[in-house]
Amino acid sequence: MATSDPSSSNTAQDPNPTNLRPTTYDTWCGVAHGCTKKIGLKICGFLQRNNSLEDKSRLVSALKERQSTRNLLACENSEKEGRFQKTETDFSNLYARDLLPAKNGEEQTLQFLLEVVEILLTYVKKTFDRSTKVLDFHHPHQLLEGMEGFNLELSDNPESLEQILVDCRDTLKYGVRTGHPRFFNQLSTGLDIIGLAGEWLTSTANTNMFTYEIAPVFVLMEQITLRKMREIIGWSNKDGDGIFSPGGAISNMYSIMAARYKYFPEVKTKGMAAVPKLVLFTSEHSHYSIKKAGAALGFGTENVILIKCNERGKIIPADLEAKILDAKQKGYIPLYVTATAGTTVYGAFDPIPEIADICDKYNLWLHVDAAWGGGLLMSRKHRHKLNGIERYIL
Repeated sequence: MATSDPSSSNTAQDPNPTNLRPTTYDTWCGVAHGCTKKIGLKICGFLQRNNSLEDKSRLVSALKERQSTRNLLACENSEKEGRFQKTETDFSNLYARDLLPAKNGEEQTLQFLLEVVEILLTYVKKTFDRSTKVLDFHHPHQLLEGMEGFNLELSDNPESLEQILVDCRDTLKYGVRTGHPRFFNQLSTGLDIIGLAGEWLTSTANTNMFTYEIAPVFVLMEQITLRKMREIIGWSNKDGDGIFSPGGAISNMYSIMAARYKYFPEVKTKGMAAVPKLVLFTSEHSHYSIKKAGAALGFGTENVILIKCNERGKIIPADLEAKILDAKQKGYIPLYVTATAGTTVYGAFDPIPEIADICDKYNLWLHVDAAWGGGLLMSRKHRHKLNGIERYIL
């Protein structure tokens, strides 16, 4: 008959049954480290009574290290909270002259900027709230006449910081929330938080990019970004150059200037009188800035020839070639063709490869206005709409 006498078991007995096994000990060490100082010390005392001197020392050292780290973090957090803590400030008697770089202007500057940041963050939060309005609409005369303290008139005297904060709130209150989930427009892409952070950073840096000496980091960032953009288009590092410009209209003008100088460099010193009669070609649905550039650069709007489009708003290549031949027959020199990647109204993409073939055939400069649709170069699904953009014709 079997017995339950422990002495009959083959299992070796623990020579020190009061000691905790290593795994249990390590577990309780973790518990002690995770507790508050008072409870942790109680657990530590219990473990010390039941374990070796080496284990006691290990536990005490670990607990002290953990507490030291906590104290350090608490100190750092306290310093941070103290440095950027909002306090009640009367801005009605403070003016721009009281902010940095004014002497002793640190605290006023901090409190003012904290108020501005709060206004901006509140706006950002509401922008993404579907329950809010896209626009609190008022007619122009209502805003100009002033309402609820909102006033656009410029005062002859300095405004207080309080009034500036009120103006900040009102400017956002009565503006269009372009980042709202229910705002739709073909030219506005919504509010990008990373882009917003970048705007804050560049405004804070408050520099320009005239030379490397004045803006070393931004100048290098520009070069690297433009190089990456050329790679996305499909050009090697030797195939192109670039600059950033304020917008699509000025970019189109730059492209015409570059084309004219490429073929007739003497225009830089002698002007349009030194070059033959030049004509430009563009889609009848292209941006108005092409005609505007023709007028500003001395070509004349009558020498900006419009090309017919199909029912989808795309240039008809056959009409382009016919009008190039007609211009040549009349004694004009065809210089430049604009293809549009995303027309303003239709969102149409001109057939760039076919247009590039014609430009290659007749030695014309090809420019692609991709101000609206160029972003599709980043899309695996829609990138094909810009096929041929790498075929610049110089």
